[in-house]
Amino acid sequence: MAPLRHALSRMMRSLVMKFTVLCAFVLIAATSVMTGIGYVSKSHDNRVTALAHAELMSQVLASNLAEQTAQRDARRLTTGLGAFGERGDVQGAYIVDTGRDVLVSAGDVGFAPGERSSDALVHGALGAVDTRVEIVGELIRVAQPVMHQGRLAGAIVIDVPIAAVSRPAAEIFQRQILVGVVALLIFLPLVAYVVRAALGPIHKLTEAARLASSRKLDMRIDVRTGDELEVLANAFNRMFARLDASMKRIHRLAYVDMVTELPNRERFRKEVERVTRRAEDTGTAGAVLFLDLDRFKRVNDSLGLGEGDRLLEAVARRLRETARGWDLHQGEDGAEPSLVARLGGDEFTILLPALRDPADAARVARLVIDAVRRPFEISGHRVFLGLSVGVAVFPRDGADPETLLRHADLAMAAAKRSGGNAFEFFEASMNQTAFERLVLEGELREAVRDDQLVVFYQPKISIKDGSIAGVEALVRWNHPTAGLLSPGTFIQAAEECGLIGEIGDWVMRRACTEIADLNRRGYELPVAVNVSAVQFEDEGFADAVLDTLRETGLPASLLELELTESVAMRQPERVLEQIEPLRQRGVGFAIDDFGTGHSSLSYLTRMPFDVFKIDQSFVRDMSKDPHARIVVETILAMAKALKLQTVAEGVETSEQLAFLREQGATLAQGYLFARPMPLADLVRYADDDQSRTRLASA
Repeated sequence: MAPLRHALSRMMRSLVMKFTVLCAFVLIAATSVMTGIGYVSKSHDNRVTALAHAELMSQVLASNLAEQTAQRDARRLTTGLGAFGERGDVQGAYIVDTGRDVLVSAGDVGFAPGERSSDALVHGALGAVDTRVEIVGELIRVAQPVMHQGRLAGAIVIDVPIAAVSRPAAEIFQRQILVGVVALLIFLPLVAYVVRAALGPIHKLTEAARLASSRKLDMRIDVRTGDELEVLANAFNRMFARLDASMKRIHRLAYVDMVTELPNRERFRKEVERVTRRAEDTGTAGAVLFLDLDRFKRVNDSLGLGEGDRLLEAVARRLRETARGWDLHQGEDGAEPSLVARLGGDEFTILLPALRDPADAARVARLVIDAVRRPFEISGHRVFLGLSVGVAVFPRDGADPETLLRHADLAMAAAKRSGGNAFEFFEASMNQTAFERLVLEGELREAVRDDQLVVFYQPKISIKDGSIAGVEALVRWNHPTAGLLSPGTFIQAAEECGLIGEIGDWVMRRACTEIADLNRRGYELPVAVNVSAVQFEDEGFADAVLDTLRETGLPASLLELELTESVAMRQPERVLEQIEPLRQRGVGFAIDDFGTGHSSLSYLTRMPFDVFKIDQSFVRDMSKDPHARIVVETILAMAKALKLQTVAEGVETSEQLAFLREQGATLAQGYLFARPMPLADLVRYADDDQSRTRLASA
């Protein structure tokens, strides 16, 4: 049964077979209905004929036996009725007189001669002197009054079976069934052929839909029926054309970078997965290069987003040309070419499917670095970029896309930390460094949340008389296990994980709160607070500073904000917009680490700064490096000409202090005077008259 059921199931999956079976059912149903109607009609006709026949026989018999009935001649009645009862269409008959006494009977009538009939049919016929007929099941019973010479002589009752007359209807029914079966055998194959021909276009549409489901959309359905199926086929053709165009666009959006027309991250990941799997099977090696542009953000901020995209396009062209040139230089017929992709932002990748030697990856890295270092011409500007490259070799450094990209990224970060325009191969130790950095970032988030940060203060000393002229607020991390940590151990991590702005805001608020409290206690000490680029670039920076001053009660004249030279010179016009509202309220501004950046003197003279802070690297090297000494002299001379104060950082020896005093420096800070200290120690330091005297005499 199971194979038969399976075969039937497969057959019924065909639309042609379903329509053929449906037509067969319709034909069978129609034949059955027509046969039934014919049979019922013929049966009704036969019944009517049988009634008429039975009435006619009763009338003829009553007429023929009227005299004998009137004379109650049993012999002659028995003879006449016996001959009648032998007919095939009569089941039984009997004759009664007017008193309903049975005179004679023939067949199965239930009454014997001499008995009185209790038949209601007889009673009705004698009483009404009229024919009475009834049908009992399949039997027709007729009671006919017998009249002789105008007088009622009795009645005759005959029983006629309907089956004796209806046999022809059954024969017709059998013939109709036979005709229906023959018609089905003749017409079903014809119906199947017609259905197959009619459903041929639907089969084409079904096959097209099946191919479309397997993403084969470049097809055309040719249906020329001139009816709705042709309209549907044309609609399918238009739909497939649009789907094909949409799928190509979706594929492009999913796998192509819209700015550079390079493969994107997802396409690159799939290619790396395929190539690394093949490398494992064949025992070959390849490499993934992770590229990050140096100084692109600064250029992008200066040129704008549109020009930044054009610059990325130009970089992509150079990378493609370099990779293509390397492939041609290799000259291996049938070798898979290199693949250049853009991951996003200013990050690119290069896949080298096969390497004869890991040194080839270094050669490619050097080629792309040199290619990107050449100047770009963007909207009439010559733009210079750098490139940091990390190299991960597979399968040595990983066998899947995620691992290889992560390792190449770690190597790239190492190259960037070394100054950029360089490449580094991945080393296992980089994973440990990255893990430690991740742990540090997590702990730093907890430090901000759990208030583990503290503010230390380093005095700024007046070189003229040795008095305290102010303090600089410096953040420290009171680590639960490692103890007190200086900014150098966590500031870079804070910048990378996006906490530097939050930490800077916290330091400013805490410093303003504590110095305001000292001011109320009689210590008038200006405080300098470092401002990160993230804080300064916030649109609401000036309002946030003013809110802090208002909430803490610190006079604006006691707050000095320090900006690094690189931040100050990045967008000079924006610096002016941010600084001016605060300067009008009395807040001072200083350029921190002056001399280490690339300042424009034309902008420098327009900047409303109050203080130049000379970077400690110049102060430290003054005694042994003539160049450093010249830089310090130049800065001090410039500050004097611009009538600005100067703060020399990192003063550790009396010789350095003497030289700075000789050159006209106004303030100094360093270990020669005091290390950064907590607030309580700062109060004691300010109260220490002997310390102030010793500094003044130095």
